[in-house]
Amino acid sequence: MNILKVTVLFISCLVLPTGVLADTPPTEKQIAKPAVKAETAKPAKMAKVETAKPVTPVKAEPAKKKKPEGMVIGKNLKVGMSLSEAIKLLGIPGSMKIKRGTESKLDSISIEHANHGIVIHSLNGKRQAEALEIMPTFTGSFAEGVKMGAKVAVMIDKYGVPQSMNDSMAKYPERGMYFSLKENVLVSAHVFAKNSKLLSHQLYKKH
Repeated sequence: MNILKVTVLFISCLVLPTGVLADTPPTEKQIAKPAVKAETAKPAKMAKVETAKPVTPVKAEPAKKKKPEGMVIGKNLKVGMSLSEAIKLLGIPGSMKIKRGTESKLDSISIEHANHGIVIHSLNGKRQAEALEIMPTFTGSFAEGVKMGAKVAVMIDKYGVPQSMNDSMAKYPERGMYFSLKENVLVSAHVFAKNSKLLSHQLYKKH
């Protein structure tokens, strides 16, 4: 009888559903591992917005002033110009002289600007430069670039062979120009207006 009970109990254990075994404590392998915490996303760093730097305006360079070209015979200082223009250019004259001509209408006045090395000659009653006398101290130039102290070769290169020339004078009567020479160097000059009636012009033409 006891054997029968034991047999029936054994068989009952064999046929028990698997779900009954769930009451048994889990093994080490069955222990569920704790869920890994999801890492919270770090907030994205805000890109730095660079503010545009104010552009410093470039200052325009002031236009360079042209240097005055000085006295240029035949350009800013020439025969035929009014005496008022000449005096405005040259400044207050150092001295003034009156020269008598063969008759009163041929009397002339000489206006000397020693600081520039220029003497302006004008006929009596006229208000324009009849002639320009260029002294050795003149530091300017002629429009063609000839200067006092230049060699005769420079003069010929600029004006051509003079109509007549000797050791002391080179003449260009068609230009109204007469250069005084010393040892083949230009030392002074006279420039006359065309058909000038100044006594000095008449003397240059004759000799």
